[in-house]
Amino acid sequence: MKSIVHQTRSIDMRAVSMSIAVAVALAGCSREEPAGAMVDPTRPATSAPVTRAKAAPPRPAQLAQVTIKALGMYCEESCPMKVRYALADVTAVYELGFDVSTESIFVSYDAALGHPKQVTKPMLAAIKSTGFDPWLAKESWPPGAEAQVVWR
Repeated sequence: MKSIVHQTRSIDMRAVSMSIAVAVALAGCSREEPAGAMVDPTRPATSAPVTRAKAAPPRPAQLAQVTIKALGMYCEESCPMKVRYALADVTAVYELGFDVSTESIFVSYDAALGHPKQVTKPMLAAIKSTGFDPWLAKESWPPGAEAQVVWR
């Protein structure tokens, strides 16, 4: 009986040793640099994701301008940022501006896309998804309204 127990322990110890050896070998194959390791500045970083540089879209031949009101959009920084992120995926948007004192969003888009009521439907849905209650207020901008081109 002793020899069976001894053989079992011996097999268990070999399995543990083998597991440790495999773990050490795999850790040595890791692509990550160990903490505190010297980094070669001439070697390109391999772990950084490849991203495409954002660029301004080409300016449409004729721009249409609309003013969208968004009930509840009264905070100076986070409200416009929420709307900007929501409208980033709406490709019709060319320029975007805000006046939080009047809860207004100024949007310009390619006039060739169609009538403002149709073109702004996806914009209104995107703004609504941020928690505001939007509607198309005017098919123009007020005097002095400013907007920036949306880079994609």
